[in-house]
Amino acid sequence: MFFHLTMEKTLVLSPKDLRRNIRSLLRSKLIKLVEGSCSRRYGYIIAITHIHNTEALQSSLGRICEGTGNVVFNVQYNAIVFKPFRNQVIDALVTDGVTKEGFFAKAGPLEMFISYKNMPSDMQFDDTAVPSHFTGDGGVKIEKDTCVRVKILNTRIDADGMHAVATLKEDYLGVI
Repeated sequence: MFFHLTMEKTLVLSPKDLRRNIRSLLRSKLIKLVEGSCSRRYGYIIAITHIHNTEALQSSLGRICEGTGNVVFNVQYNAIVFKPFRNQVIDALVTDGVTKEGFFAKAGPLEMFISYKNMPSDMQFDDTAVPSHFTGDGGVKIEKDTCVRVKILNTRIDADGMHAVATLKEDYLGVI
């Protein structure tokens, strides 16, 4: 789920950006480009924890591109990333309104859909109540802003974000 990885990013500085403190410029550019981004390989990049060789970046590790004058730096850094996996159990918050088809829940940057087919058989949809919700034996209610524990069935990670389909149909899953 959460990992601390070493990654690399290529940054390009134009000639107008070349000044005394290149290190701070590279750091701010790296944070702006990387933090909060999502990649299929690594997942959602939460935060950069360390940038390697910052002293070397200040000196002469950049390559000059002929014709443009741009300087290219390969920057290695450590980051905390979030990548959910199939069959992982996770706690989430019901976000949007509950419908008879199911509901959406969110765990950080991960958006999940839980279909009514992936709920226990004792859960019934009550559309007469305001707000509408699923109710189960023992008075358990699933409505907006309810915390639920779900198991991820499948994930899709792309540049737009992370999405998953989850289930409540196993032991120890459901309303927390």
